[in-house]
Order: sequence, then C-alpha cells, then structure tokens
Amino acid sequence: MKKRVSVLLALLLTLALLCGCAGQTPAPAAGVTVTDCAGRTVTVPADPQSIGVLCPFSGPMVVMFGCGDRITGTVNNAARSRLLLEICPALEQAAVVKNSGAINAEEIMARGTDLIITDAGVYETPAERDKLDAMGIPYVVIEFQTMEEQLEAVRVLGETLQQSEKAGRYIRWFRSVLDRVDAAEKTGTPARLYHAVNEAVRTDYKGSYCAEWIARTGAANVSPESGSLNMEGSKAYTTLEQIYAWDPDLIICNEAQVDDYILSDEKWTGLSAVQNGRVYQIPIGVTRMGHPTSFETPLALLWLMKLLYPDTFEVDFDAELRDFYQTFFGFTLSDDWVAAIMDGSEMRTPKTNSKEE
Repeated sequence: MKKRVSVLLALLLTLALLCGCAGQTPAPAAGVTVTDCAGRTVTVPADPQSIGVLCPFSGPMVVMFGCGDRITGTVNNAARSRLLLEICPALEQAAVVKNSGAINAEEIMARGTDLIITDAGVYETPAERDKLDAMGIPYVVIEFQTMEEQLEAVRVLGETLQQSEKAGRYIRWFRSVLDRVDAAEKTGTPARLYHAVNEAVRTDYKGSYCAEWIARTGAANVSPESGSLNMEGSKAYTTLEQIYAWDPDLIICNEAQVDDYILSDEKWTGLSAVQNGRVYQIPIGVTRMGHPTSFETPLALLWLMKLLYPDTFEVDFDAELRDFYQTFFGFTLSDDWVAAIMDGSEMRTPKTNSKEE
C-alpha cells in the first residue's frame, strides 16, 4: 500500500510541476479554518478560484452561494441537470472528475484546483482518500443522513465558501417549511404510500433520509418497517410480490418515467394505486426533489402535503417553486420551466455509463 501511494504521489507531484510551468497552479492564499462533516479541522483558501466538487449534494449549493463560475470539476450527476446548467452556464466548462465513485486526480490537478468538496463515499474509500491526500489540495468532507445533519452540512459549506449569510437564509427557509408541515392538520386515516427510488422496486428503509421526510407528512410509508427488504449497500430493494402484499393507496416515484412504467406495465395493473390512477411523479428541479442528495426536499414536502391533504393544506406549489428559485438563485422560472419541473421527464440528460446519484 505504502509503495503504491508513494508512486501515486510522485506522479501527481510531477503533474503539479508541469501544470505550474503552464501557470495553472494557484498561488497560496490566506486560509479559513473550518471543521467539516467528518470532524476534520482543515484550512481552506479564503477566496478559492478553482473548486472541484465531488459531492452530488454540494454542486447546486455552490451555485446557490454564487460561486458556480468557480466550479472547474464536477460529478456526472450535476452535469446532467438541465436546469442547473441553465442557471449557471459556466458549468458546461467544468470537467466531470468523479464518475462511478472514482475520482480523476490528474484532471483535478490539471485544472489548478485549490479547493475540493467531497462526500464521505470518497473519503471513506481508502484508494480514493489516497488520491485526495496525495494531491495536497485542501478538501472538505460533506455528509449527512438526516435532515438535521443536512442543515449542518449546509452551514459547513457556507462557512467554507464564506457564504454563511446565504447558508443561514436557506436553513431558515428549510425550517419554516418543516414548521408548516408539522403544524398542518392531518385528517383521516394516514394514506398508505409506496416510494419508488430511482427504480420501481428500489425503496425506502428504516432510518433512511427519504423515510424521514416522508414520515414528516403523516403518510404511512409501507416499506421502512418491512423485514423483507434486500439491502445492497445503502440501497434497499423489494419485489413486486411484496408491493402487491402491501397494496399501497398511492405510489410516488422520484425518477422520471418510472410512473409511466408502473401505470402501463400489465404486471402492475392489479394494484389499487394503479387502478385508481394514484401513481405520481415527484417534481424534478435542479435535483430529484426529496432524493437523498437533494437540497430541494422542502419543496418535496410541500408537494406531498398538498397531494395527501388537498382540502386542508393550502399551498400554491407553482408560486413556491418560482419564489424558491428567485430567492436562492436569482432565476426567474418561465411557465415552460414550471411545467417541465412538474413533468420531470426532460430535466436530466441520459446517464453516461455512470452509477452516480
């Protein structure tokens, strides 16, 4: 292991020297000390000019904080978001430096990167952490499993980029939506809900991020308490037979066109939700709202609350969408963009042989 790391370090240092000759290596700058989500104390540049974002959650947040034009390396997930590219066209010039969990250290260094924002998946993988450490570029780990931890991650990002005021505004908005949901009158028997995550038979498990936000609405999510889920790493899968046993009142899907598949495939036609036309696409904005890496979960909460309690929960969802993007991105959603978000099918470009989420 030590020999491999030494060889890698030597290669990367050679590349750094070559890049330096081309005038691409950033000059040292005064630093800001932050404590990241892994508990590491790290000094980062006070004014980073070339940011490598290896974390699906963090890319949109960096854009939200007004630093999107400094992103020179990104993940495949962010590169697929059509709305994010519309908001921040500079992202089209960023290289995809992380795909299927592996980072491209050579490309990161070639772009004069002076700050890396990564997730725990990279940091906790020994081979990938070796790359991070060998590059010698300050990196901040962003990670969360719950909504409360997510807000702390936003605070850390804000501190890292010296955008604490903007981070605080977002955090206050997030909490205000939670307060609205908690205070809402939730009448009648809780609806029995099935959530399809990415795929029709991938779903929520107990303690997962999605299970938490859905539970906040008062819906009876059928899968988290199930003892029959098949876990593959952090992903939970069920079977169509089990979904029939649950026979949920409604199904919500976070991946475009999964709702169409469920509604049209004859194997699903016997479900009550299918027969009653209660299979819904969760809106897709910059992210799949409510996804484990989404910063738009409050919008997912408002959407689902309106779906569950149409007679008692008052919300103009179109207005909420427009206000969110205007407030946090300075971007005015057209009627066409609102319609596209609600439909979801054209919001993300097709995958390019990636497992990135």
